[in-house]
Amino acid sequence: MIIKKRKLSDGEAQLLREEKLPKLRMTAGSLYLPKEDESKPEGEDAHFVSEESQTIAVADGVSAWTRKGIDAGVYARELMNNAVAGLALEPRGEVNPRRVILHAHSRTAAQGSSTACLVTLGGRTLRYANVGDSGFMVFRNKKLVYQSPTQQRRFNCPYTLRNGREALVFEGEFGVEPGDLVVLGTDGVFDNLYSSEIEEILQETEGNPSPEEIASTIACTASLNSGDLNYKSPFECVAELEGVEHKGGKFDDISVIVAQIESKVLQ
Repeated sequence: MIIKKRKLSDGEAQLLREEKLPKLRMTAGSLYLPKEDESKPEGEDAHFVSEESQTIAVADGVSAWTRKGIDAGVYARELMNNAVAGLALEPRGEVNPRRVILHAHSRTAAQGSSTACLVTLGGRTLRYANVGDSGFMVFRNKKLVYQSPTQQRRFNCPYTLRNGREALVFEGEFGVEPGDLVVLGTDGVFDNLYSSEIEEILQETEGNPSPEEIASTIACTASLNSGDLNYKSPFECVAELEGVEHKGGKFDDISVIVAQIESKVLQ
């Protein structure tokens, strides 16, 4: 009897190839630089790094709430705490970013609103959920290969998470390789640094710096640019296109998480 071998579908063949590749994991480090404000010493950003669930996230409380006497940083911090709690409910290695964001949103009771971006590694794919103008970039061989899209209603008015409002969450994914570098941040980073400047930072860094060291360099550079009136920032360029007058960097809280993609088997 002759047994004919069934031809694998494209999807099955891809899964077989991926199974033969080494497992990947993220090793991450971060730095948060709140802007100087005596009334809100903790700033309005929040973030977390979960090595166990291979997940990183940032949130940026909307400063306009200050006019109503509300510290939106409280909302952002509660949101991130609830996201961490939501991760505990997710299957190991199969985190659903949108589900985690929705879980956090539904359980955050503080007044205010916030952007949020959550990124998780599963297999060889980054999966993410994003609301607003926080986001991330992926660098391969120290060159930008991917940037997450932002969601804004109009200039400097991002989509946000807020009590009693529907959560409009954008989802996406991107395949990664060993050696890739993920830079996740709030708008205080990307309003004050071009992707080409981050490439320069990576190219000029000597040795084998840790994710914490890279995050520190990126955050400090963005902070310097934010207070430089002679620096033609990304924020200034977009403002010009929108007919809004703005000179220099944008004074803001700055949160950076850098994650290195490595070939290591998860324990």
